[in-house]
Amino acid sequence: MNFKVVFIVVMIELLFVGWVDFKTKKISNYWVILNVILSMALYMMASDVYHLSLNILIFPLGFIVAGFILFLLNIMGAGDSKFLASLFLLTPSEYQIILFEKILVSTIVTGALLLSFSFVRNRKVLIAFMTNRHWRGIRDIIKSRFSYAPVISVAWLLLGRDLWK
Repeated sequence: MNFKVVFIVVMIELLFVGWVDFKTKKISNYWVILNVILSMALYMMASDVYHLSLNILIFPLGFIVAGFILFLLNIMGAGDSKFLASLFLLTPSEYQIILFEKILVSTIVTGALLLSFSFVRNRKVLIAFMTNRHWRGIRDIIKSRFSYAPVISVAWLLLGRDLWK
């Protein structure tokens, strides 16, 4: 089996999950379960692309641990990290580091853009808060949660660009 077929199926899933996440700010655990079942089937039936080893669990477990910490800090939703971990289960090991890099880039760019828009939109309030040293108010303006599934979709598209080069 070719990973490009899986890539297209996952892209369709990501577009749908991204849209739902954008609308509701939640990612259902059903998507995680679906991805885990699909990944088990791929590792059993497509051993030419999906090589079973402990290395395939490094990124999924890393995202569960990091996601839990980010969830406790109220930075990332629990569904985001679980979904991301399950996405890495669907990614063959040779593409996992590439996908990780794409996720980092898309997260940094999205976060920087959202932070810039927040500064511009709330500049008068921010100036007043800075003048009065109202740090909690500044933090509340800067701290904004965003739907993460669309960011994952962008990273997946960037991975696809590398696949079809």
